[in-house]
Amino acid sequence: MNKSNLNKTGVREVHVYLSLEQSSLILEALVEQPFKLVFDIIGQLNHQAQQFYLPDVEPDATALFVLTADDFSLCIQSLGNMPYNRVCALVNNLHQQLLTQHMNAGDTNNANITQDVGQ
Repeated sequence: MNKSNLNKTGVREVHVYLSLEQSSLILEALVEQPFKLVFDIIGQLNHQAQQFYLPDVEPDATALFVLTADDFSLCIQSLGNMPYNRVCALVNNLHQQLLTQHMNAGDTNNANITQDVGQ
């Protein structure tokens, strides 16, 4: 495991850049899940999305979002329950970001994070 993906408490984190539209799509997917599973993730995403509402932020800007690997896995699973045509571009974008991060870090053991996280 790449130690740079661990937070101070030793929990594996995922760092991704999302636009406001993309983060809204993830929130839309999460609200379809049982509340007790997702309320904390929804709160974290809403808190991190506040950066989109600052003055002078471009409409298509992206911002860094940090989630635990387990929370990220639940987001991906939730997106999997939505219509393919609505989520395919976002899922592909997230996959490419993760692959790029792992290739840049030289961490080939975790390049398939969307399959092994949370299992």
